[in-house]
Parts: sequence; structure tokens; C-alpha cells
Amino acid sequence: MVNTFDDYEDYLKNYLGKNSKLAVLLDYDGTLTPLVAHPDLAKIPLETKRVLQELSELPDIFIAVISGRAVKNVKEMVGLENITYAGNHGMEVLYPDGSSYVHQLPKDFDDQKEKMIKELENTVVRDGAWIENKGSTLTFHFRAVPEHLRGNLEKTAKDVMERANFKVGKAHCALEARPQVDWNKGKVALLLLEQKYGDNWNKNVKVIFVGDDTTDEDAMQSLKDNAATFRIAASKDVMTHAEKLISSTDQVLNILKLIENIYKHDK
Repeated sequence: MVNTFDDYEDYLKNYLGKNSKLAVLLDYDGTLTPLVAHPDLAKIPLETKRVLQELSELPDIFIAVISGRAVKNVKEMVGLENITYAGNHGMEVLYPDGSSYVHQLPKDFDDQKEKMIKELENTVVRDGAWIENKGSTLTFHFRAVPEHLRGNLEKTAKDVMERANFKVGKAHCALEARPQVDWNKGKVALLLLEQKYGDNWNKNVKVIFVGDDTTDEDAMQSLKDNAATFRIAASKDVMTHAEKLISSTDQVLNILKLIENIYKHDK
């Protein structure tokens, strides 16, 4: 049962206990950095980056950022070399050693996406709305659209995406078009944990996941009963699979500092 906002410190300390291995899985936009008007403005705060750097250098901690952004873009935004990055909701992964994973796309994906982009450009790219082409996924942004115009644009964009045979996900003032494959943030979270710790990872490592959006719920659901999961939300009434609600990215930094204190000084 999800408790009230920011009721997490004792919960996290009890969860971590004296376990020597920890995997920290984090969303980027709205989690490591506050939501902003344009993705290019979502800069990771210096203190958050410092703590992540410190944690990534500890031998018992594995860190992965799992984002809806293109994988090269999220790596550029975070700017750390020795952590794992999963982009496009897990469709692409970059590992610290330079190797990568790319999930297989449908055979007709490129043609479908090209047609979808043309139709979106002809019907909904106006009044401040724009398309972010991220390779294996696409996001239609309408945060800059006047509120009274958003509903019609969102409905039209959703119809176009579905006719093109894409899965449509709702984000913060955005719609995300993803290919028709059985893959998401939850699937890639399990993949990363199995690759790092083996099939019995849930017996060998503690896991923390933090996200703020509906796409992060896939990971929270997949990790249920095997992780400490946190959802950043504006209301405690949000429907979520997370174990705890937190109210802001400031609390994410507090969680990272708590981990730093436990693992850097107590281990």
C-alpha cells in the first residue's frame, strides 16, 4: 500500500539493511531533473550528478538510467561514463564498456514511421506542437500549445499513431508512439538485472527504482515485491504500482544521498 508523500527514509533504511549489493534504476526527465518546457533544457543538477558519480564508483552499486529519450541523448544529458543507459523505453542500451543492445523492430517499422510522421506534420504540428523523432520511438509534444487547443490535437495525434500501428503512451503533455513489440521499461529493467546478477538476481541484490510517469509503471509492476519503488507524483491519489510516493526531484536527490551515506560510510 502506498503511503503518504515523502514517508520514505525509514522504509529505505530498513529495506537496504546490510545487503552488500545494490542496483539503482532511475528515469531521467521528471526524476533526475525537473520537467521543463523543452527536453533540451532538462539539465541534471550538479549536486545530483555529483552524487551519481560517487555512487557509480562504489564497487557494490550498479546504476542504470532508463529513459524515454534516445539512448545517446540521455547519456549526453547525464554525462557519466561508467553507468548503463537504456533509451527509447529500453529499446536501446549502452553499456559502460561501449557495447550495446538494440531490441528488434518490426520489418515494416521504417515505412510505418515515415508515413506517420508525414501525417502528423500535416495535421497536428502547429500552435507550438512538435515532433521528437528518437529513432525507434517518437514523441509528439504539446506542452507549448495553449490549453484550450490541446485536447483536439492530442486526440488527432493519437488517432494517427494508432492507424500507423504504433502503441500510444501518454506522457506529461506528450504522446509517445512506440513500435508493436512486447518491450518496455519493465522488460529492460529485468534484462539489465539478469545480465548483471544472473537469473536469481532477486536473491542476490537489493533494487531501487524511481520514476515519475506512466511509462515508469511498467518497471514498478515488473519489480513488484523485489524492489523498493518510488513514484514522483503531484497527488497522493495517483494510481501506481510504486511502494512509496515522493513529491519532487529534491526527494530523489535525498534518496541518492541516503544511499551514498549508507554505502560510502557504513559498508
